[in-house]
Amino acid sequence: MWALQSGALQKRGQVLAPDLPGFGRQPPLPREHRSPAAYADWVATWLTDQGVGPAAVMGYSMGGSIALLLALRHPQRVRSLILCCSSACWGRGGRRWVGRVFAGLGGRAAMELFQGTVAWSCTRLLPGSRRDEVADMVRRAHRPTMQSLYLGLTALDLTPFLGQLDLPARVIGGNHDWLAPPSHLRALARGLPRGRLHLVAGAGHLLCLSHSTRFTQLLSRGLAEPASPGS
Repeated sequence: MWALQSGALQKRGQVLAPDLPGFGRQPPLPREHRSPAAYADWVATWLTDQGVGPAAVMGYSMGGSIALLLALRHPQRVRSLILCCSSACWGRGGRRWVGRVFAGLGGRAAMELFQGTVAWSCTRLLPGSRRDEVADMVRRAHRPTMQSLYLGLTALDLTPFLGQLDLPARVIGGNHDWLAPPSHLRALARGLPRGRLHLVAGAGHLLCLSHSTRFTQLLSRGLAEPASPGS
């Protein structure tokens, strides 16, 4: 998700991107640990192993939920948040039941459809040199892990806890995103004491690819956010 931003972000300092278990070369976590909270704990341990102090944590889509959980469960690991195309409550309204039916009844077939849609979108928007990487990512993704996390996200509501996160936080998304629609983004930004919302006109869920230059600019601004008021 960061292929077109990583070079520019490296110029601002050290950038680390974890290879989440079950989504790349890391083997999947045991079945009982395939929850958003367990992934937040895994990231906290990974940051400790990397010797990283409080970090500016960026999360995209599901990664935004993991970043929120990381900040709530391990506040000493996070100095600021940048939440991209994400939501504090993916299952608002009827979405929860639609999501459960999609992932629960469809199972592996539903996850294949989801990944196929991601792959098709990425290959349309990414340069040719990156397309093999996307194809490899889709091939490696562990479908049972995806299904567990998808179901976990539909049941997760972090809205009541956002007020605990008194740290710099930017919420970035597209005004044409149907997975993380503007109403979700606005609710997320409102719930964070120091949340700031940036909607990119004409962008959907893959704004990191379709509007890569604008997205990189917004990320850079978020990384420049002071760590505390007045600093």
